[in-house]
Amino acid sequence: MKISDSLTDLKGIGPKRAEALGRLGLFSLRDLLYFSPREHYDLREAKRIDSLSHGEYACIKVESIDQPKMSYPIIGGRRTSLVTVNVSDGTGRLRLSWFNQPYVMKNIPDFARGYVHGRVDLSRGAVMANAVFCVSPPGMLPVYPLTRGLGQAAVRSCVRSAICALRGQYGETLPEELRMKHGLCQLGFALENLHFPVNPEALRMAKRRLSFENILSFTILLEAVRSRTFSSPGIEFDTEGSIESFVDLLPFRPTDGQFAVMRDIERDMASSVPMNRLIQGDVGSGKTILAFYAMFVCAMSGRQAALMAPTALLAEQHFVQLESMFGDKAAILTSGMKKAEQRAVLERISSGEAQYVVGTHSLIESGVVFRDLGVVITDEQHRFGVRQRAVLGGKGLSPDVLIMSATPIPRTLSLILYGDLEVSRLTELPKGRKPVATKYVPPEKRGDMYRYIEREIVSRGIQAFVVCPMIEDNDEVPLACSAESVFAELKDMLSVRVELVHGRMKPDKRDEIMKRFRDGEADLLVSTTVIEVGVDVPNACIMAIESSERFGLAQLHQLRGRVGRSDKESFCFLLSESRSETAAERIKTLTSSNDGFRIAEKDLETRGPGELLGQRQHGSSSLIDAYMLADMQTLADARDTAVFMLRSRSKDDRRFVEDTLGKYSKVLENIAIN
Repeated sequence: MKISDSLTDLKGIGPKRAEALGRLGLFSLRDLLYFSPREHYDLREAKRIDSLSHGEYACIKVESIDQPKMSYPIIGGRRTSLVTVNVSDGTGRLRLSWFNQPYVMKNIPDFARGYVHGRVDLSRGAVMANAVFCVSPPGMLPVYPLTRGLGQAAVRSCVRSAICALRGQYGETLPEELRMKHGLCQLGFALENLHFPVNPEALRMAKRRLSFENILSFTILLEAVRSRTFSSPGIEFDTEGSIESFVDLLPFRPTDGQFAVMRDIERDMASSVPMNRLIQGDVGSGKTILAFYAMFVCAMSGRQAALMAPTALLAEQHFVQLESMFGDKAAILTSGMKKAEQRAVLERISSGEAQYVVGTHSLIESGVVFRDLGVVITDEQHRFGVRQRAVLGGKGLSPDVLIMSATPIPRTLSLILYGDLEVSRLTELPKGRKPVATKYVPPEKRGDMYRYIEREIVSRGIQAFVVCPMIEDNDEVPLACSAESVFAELKDMLSVRVELVHGRMKPDKRDEIMKRFRDGEADLLVSTTVIEVGVDVPNACIMAIESSERFGLAQLHQLRGRVGRSDKESFCFLLSESRSETAAERIKTLTSSNDGFRIAEKDLETRGPGELLGQRQHGSSSLIDAYMLADMQTLADARDTAVFMLRSRSKDDRRFVEDTLGKYSKVLENIAIN
């Protein structure tokens, strides 16, 4: 078999499993082998039952096993099968349990010696749910991002099949001289040990090799984008006196940081080279006003400016502000508008009457024609794919581009991820904002915390968020609180108006609930991370985050930014049942700092670059995985090597550069906004 072959060519992958793998963006053997595990459970050695920690995933040596039992308890009003069996290793006893899996009864071995592994729950005695029996310790077990209809065992089986089918036939992609110079292992060793490493050192070597090559390719693409961007002529806007004129329209005085970024934008827009700028700043740091300034400069030169927001709710918020400043020159376009309203807005856009245009993905529809588009702005850029930004940019002749992101990214990583962009940073909050007080809440105080939130809502007239890591209960992560279960619990427990919102709802329904919350028609909103962007509720002063150990530091900081958006005292409560040192260290970082960039640096140290940017996007090229694998030194080395190879006259170096540009030509087209 070849690495480019389809997954359906592998034995054991039928149409149903192939469909599930496709939802993860996995279609070929290459996709599967470059699909990076989220983490590994180190199960090379068995642990003693009397030394187990709550929440850990562990392997136990079974010295004795009792007769298994089948029972049928009533759970949630339904009769459910429950298989249980007690095992011992001589230091203690452990109960193994399986809900809704009656077939397990036949698969429980009757031998006295062997091993079992699974997640440990010490909250109700020593219990291991959905345990797996094996004849020897399984080694370092990969843990993958999953989708509906696909469990960890199934993904591991598919990866093993791919490795067996390709062993010795991976080929090599890096020039030998370069690989030896940087001490990089061979591709085959890297791919096999990325998934099933023989030890932690082999995993480190595999990650370093793959991340080096991915960043090398990615940097070559970015340099190609940069050269293309600066070779095309841009629009020279008239910026004389623009900052003073714009500030006169505002009901407040911008911060020093906002003035500095305005000067960056002014310099870019006056230049004949297209602006390609990223503005980074914490939630609430005032990025929106900077977007409005770029739109103002554009409109003053008689051209049109487009601002694309990730949600209809956020687009509406922007439109209200733009309309109050610029009257009927502002227009909004969303998919939820009536057809007649949409037609009227489209006519105003095509005629040029609408100069300040804001909308959602509707702006990139084929029917949207701008008369003279001069500036393209995307808000919360990590919510848009590069293809979407490119389509919007393509609606004008080399328009200036401004991208805004509230995800704090360390400077070194920014150079690599946004090598084709100029970067401005906002590091101060507007005057009058109070920092959010962040507190850790232990499991035994959880009920008291919710009673406190209820009292604060009633006595102060404020609102609150509760964020959960998942929508519904999942056996794969039994310790995580789901939004549905927390919503049901709080609706019965509290005497305030509780609403639920999550990503599986239809967008119109989701926007309707968020709008009710924004308008004060709900007191407490239980949600998943869908509220991370697109909700500006100054009256929301408390946020509680369930199972906070399941979020990255940078994401927790991003979520925390949804409160503290007024001069009222605000709190963020972090709940966690995890007893790991890592979870404790991350909670300590958040409770001691509100500096998003310092927190991002810490996240980079503890979890790697991937956690800053979120998990692998469905259907993405394997370049995306680079962020999930690299350490900063490897990133820097690979970037330096890419710059050297682009200038090199060596045949091997030139061949690698040409192969990269050819292999990822579609990616290059999508990245190239200008």
